Amino acid sequence: MIDFQSIKQRYSENPQPILRHLVGKGKIEGGDYVALNPKRNDSRLGSFRIDIQTGRFHDFATGDRGGSILDLASFVYDCDLLTAAQKLQELFPFLASTSVAADIVPAKKKKLDSNYIWSLSTVSQHKYLNKKKVTIGNARVNLYEGNAQLVIPLTGSCPTNAENLQIKGLQFIKEDGRKSFPLPFKALFHVASDYGVSKETIVICEGCATARSIAESIDYYVIAAMSACNLKCVVEKIAKQFPNSKIVIAADNDEAGRKAAEDAKRAVKTIEIVYPTHGCNDFNDLHVAYGADAVKACFKEVNHVGN
Repeated sequence: MIDFQSIKQRYSENPQPILRHLVGKGKIEGGDYVALNPKRNDSRLGSFRIDIQTGRFHDFATGDRGGSILDLASFVYDCDLLTAAQKLQELFPFLASTSVAADIVPAKKKKLDSNYIWSLSTVSQHKYLNKKKVTIGNARVNLYEGNAQLVIPLTGSCPTNAENLQIKGLQFIKEDGRKSFPLPFKALFHVASDYGVSKETIVICEGCATARSIAESIDYYVIAAMSACNLKCVVEKIAKQFPNSKIVIAADNDEAGRKAAEDAKRAVKTIEIVYPTHGCNDFNDLHVAYGADAVKACFKEVNHVGN
């Protein structure tokens, strides 16, 4: 059973990610979130306002209005309140819980609760991904200090679906491309392909944008080790977890990338190494400049290339 009152309460404890998802980027004026009305050809900010704490909204130009965040979701999704509540809970799992305080790691522990942050994030596009010309895949986006940040989930084991993803750490990427790891990530990795893709061939590379470029070009299980220094650890872990899989390193074509790939090959001699062509530094550069077919062509000597 959907608890509408609980959704309203949980919304009020972290409203901005939900507002940004529902109506897009806006600005804060007093206690209002001012954005464009997504249901009409609205070109100027000002008439469509949402009370941040409650979600109560009013468009002074059209008369559209509602008294809560559920009314706003119903308005945006063009559905009844029950369906709107279900959609919100699917996108923002923390809305289905009963107490934010029970989920937050006490500050005195000086520890980040990755799963809690993940639950506050949503599926959306991001400026960094737009620049890299890839889609979000298994990542999410949330708001931090008013700015959208990409949230990359890191794990130590390959899930078969989103439900059994065990998040052990996170990478944050700001809109200008600055990256951070709030927790140690040695031997952790990000699965960039669909979780259900066959693991007969597993491709391992460095960054998430590179991994998404490969995953969008070829039907492989693709993993991002997140850095050159972490590549060997991840390759060894994946080789141990999947001894019958063909493992391919999609290496960056720079000094650090080549060294990391060769170190990993010395540790796991059965792996293959593939480099980007056309003088590109990595497979995302290749994807941006020459497209998915150029990425796919680099793997033509690897068995089981997707059609």
